[in-house]
Amino acid sequence: MPLFSFGGKGSKDPMVDLESLLIDYAWTEVSNASCMDQVFRTRRYTFEVNWAYVNVSHRIKKFLLRSRQDSDPSTAPPLDPKVRSKVIQRDLCLFRTEFTNSSPSDQSFTFKTERKTTSRCDVSVQRGFRLGANVDVRLSIPIADGGQGAAPGAVAGPPGEVDGCRITGGLSGELHVTKTTGQTFEETLTWGVDSQVKVGQGSRVVAELIIREEEMTADFEIESTFEAVNDIPVYVKERKTGRVLEVLEIPKQQFAKILTTGKEKEINKIDDSKVSCVTNGTLRAIYGAEQVISVKSFNGNRPPSTVVEFTRPQIEEF
Repeated sequence: MPLFSFGGKGSKDPMVDLESLLIDYAWTEVSNASCMDQVFRTRRYTFEVNWAYVNVSHRIKKFLLRSRQDSDPSTAPPLDPKVRSKVIQRDLCLFRTEFTNSSPSDQSFTFKTERKTTSRCDVSVQRGFRLGANVDVRLSIPIADGGQGAAPGAVAGPPGEVDGCRITGGLSGELHVTKTTGQTFEETLTWGVDSQVKVGQGSRVVAELIIREEEMTADFEIESTFEAVNDIPVYVKERKTGRVLEVLEIPKQQFAKILTTGKEKEINKIDDSKVSCVTNGTLRAIYGAEQVISVKSFNGNRPPSTVVEFTRPQIEEF
């Protein structure tokens, strides 16, 4: 389903293009373009805004997990009841082996394997701003109190409902979204075991490498603040050669006025050189939360005994 459509009567782009607003102002109010230049503007010229003169900061205002009724039952360490209804848990067996000892004495076997899985996070943006063809949103998953927290430098936000200790690798840090059509972040996790399994005489042991996968969907709202720290250069380039023909400077005192004219609902003026804009979107993450080593021993008609060990994965790449 498309995030938004173009064309059609009454259609409106929910993404405010801040760059085009600045370019339009520079071309019509700052430059001395002739009538012919005005008519053939897009054929003759390209424009580039130097955003280095604008400070941009992001703050997560809302991060709400969607309720999920299809959570799989699990023997994992219990989550908070409010979170369990919103985070799906499922166990995936990556490797299984069986050891049988038919000898009259105890035997030791090596249980060793390594498997890889991919964690995935899909981020889509429904409403907000863009800079030309791209967006510039930074998002980190807010964690619940008591977790280890997001990576240093992650975007500030409200306390979340997600246990930070269970979010693996790069998904626990800052996600930089740049594509208006949505963006996918992936990383490869390595899970492994290298243990000795003791099997008693006349016994059978089943050993399994299991990962506990979690899935969550959340709606977020991010407030982005733009502050012009100096006059903003706009480069006018010749379309054929890319050569810079002229540099137009937008006064910093006009920054807020330019961006809020006709866009009062989308962009809020803070002062003459500072504005804010809200971005709404959806995040869906599927990640390996922990590794489970399950060893079940079967001896005759007695019920099997079980040993379970929980460990964390190794992050191979992001």
